Amino acid sequence: MLGAFMYFCLWFPLNVARKLWWRWSVEGRENLPRQGQGVVLVINHINWTDIHILGASLPLPLRPFWIAKIEMFQNALAASWLTTMRVIPIKRGKRDLSALLAGEDALKQGGVLVVFPEGHRSRDGQLQEGRGGAIRLAVRTGCPIMPVAIWGTEHDLRGAITRKPIHVRFGAPYHPQVQGQSIPWDTMDALTTEMMLKIAQLLPEPYWGYYRERMLPSQGVAGLQAG
Repeated sequence: MLGAFMYFCLWFPLNVARKLWWRWSVEGRENLPRQGQGVVLVINHINWTDIHILGASLPLPLRPFWIAKIEMFQNALAASWLTTMRVIPIKRGKRDLSALLAGEDALKQGGVLVVFPEGHRSRDGQLQEGRGGAIRLAVRTGCPIMPVAIWGTEHDLRGAITRKPIHVRFGAPYHPQVQGQSIPWDTMDALTTEMMLKIAQLLPEPYWGYYRERMLPSQGVAGLQAG
């Protein structure tokens, strides 16, 4: 109950600012699931403000769980706050079984689980190479993956206050096509690329980054540069 109240205390003023002052657009909310339907949200990561912008772009009943680097939990006070905010710590660069199980549990309870598949913030705002943890979670729980794109947050909170545009775009959910729950390395690589291209398709061309060469041969650029 306390966590829900604290979340509302962040969500509400951000939405007031979005409607009254900030130039903050949200597209594709019709793709979001109903409350109680588990889904893995995979989103590119540009700035620390992405977390607040994404959370406030979701309907209040879809209060999400988050996966974040374990280094954020080193301070006891910070760890308490993050736990209250439904943040699951993960050891980056390793197959962290405890984080995987916690993420699975959240999804099986019908939760919305946010994963930043690049594993870290992009230094230049460009889409970085993705990792496959979200694929594994979706396959093991049977929950869909929903690609999400965010841009404009590279200007930080000051950019939002000075009304630089911020955009959040929710894509269509999909299920990775896998036979069984054991995923060979080459299949995981292909599925991860598929997931990251779905994020790239939601982003304007200047943000394609690592996936630019894969996007250009197969996509019509004109429709993707808007925003």
